[in-house]
Amino acid sequence: MKPYIICHMLSSVDGKIDGAALEAVMADGEYEATGSKLKGDAWICGRTTMQQHFAQRKPFVSASKKPAGPRPVFVARRAKSYAISVDTLGKLRWSGGDLDGDHLICVVSEQAPEDYLDMLRRKGISYVVAGKSSVDLRKAVDQLGKYFGIRTLLLEGGGHINGAFLQAGLVDELSLLVVPGIDGRHEIPGVFDGLSQSKKKAVPLRLKSLERRKRDTLWIRYEVVGSKRAQSRVR
Repeated sequence: MKPYIICHMLSSVDGKIDGAALEAVMADGEYEATGSKLKGDAWICGRTTMQQHFAQRKPFVSASKKPAGPRPVFVARRAKSYAISVDTLGKLRWSGGDLDGDHLICVVSEQAPEDYLDMLRRKGISYVVAGKSSVDLRKAVDQLGKYFGIRTLLLEGGGHINGAFLQAGLVDELSLLVVPGIDGRHEIPGVFDGLSQSKKKAVPLRLKSLERRKRDTLWIRYEVVGSKRAQSRVR
């Protein structure tokens, strides 16, 4: 079964998500504190976020450059919690199979090099291969539920990976921390970016809860209207 997916993000009042710029107007640990209340058993980010905060500095360079093609899911081990990286072409290098105690799963496409998957297996890192030229997010999250038992997945990516999940109809809930600050820079990504230009209407949401947190931060939770998983949770 597809995991219940909550996009958990922090933003300025104008929707910008540069965490470093917002540190001066937010309480320490607020993002992590609210995230723990969501009771996720896994969190997922895109390649850019993982490269900035978790992966090794130099990218992986394939010796063979041979695409892996279709591959079965590789389960290095089962765990209580998981960190998941979406890395279409297999570029990120990792020091080991855990991130802060969460077992690492890499989601790649069939274009990822064969020797990249070899590297992941040697380091005890699980992986999911889904999609021919780009990651098939719907297939990937189904496999994450089936093979790893993930039931609640926290989407904590940049704007483009969040937008891709939303475009695919995979986001069930939005958990948004709005801090009392304005960014205002054009080039800074928003909570959701990169949706199709053909999409002319906003995705409708329904308010679940609103809470005032420390330092005038608002924690807003919305369910995505039309999400069957969100509706089943309400019942």
